[in-house]
Amino acid sequence: MKPYKLRSMSVENGVRTCVELPLEFEGERAFVIWDSVRLGSYKFKARLEIDPHLLQKTQPNALEFLYSGHLELPRPQNN
Repeated sequence: MKPYKLRSMSVENGVRTCVELPLEFEGERAFVIWDSVRLGSYKFKARLEIDPHLLQKTQPNALEFLYSGHLELPRPQNN
């Protein structure tokens, strides 16, 4: 099965861009995958939980969702 994708609009320094990230579900919860790293047979994921009620399918049978909430991604320069 293909992975789910999330699309959302982003504004930074007055510039609008479209953000596309992998999306995962665990029961009632939804997560976007900000980054992932493989180490041998393990895969480590940096996940951010989002409000699943703010997701909308782009088409009835599509695997893509539009997110209408506020999505604030961590910035490496702030760590």
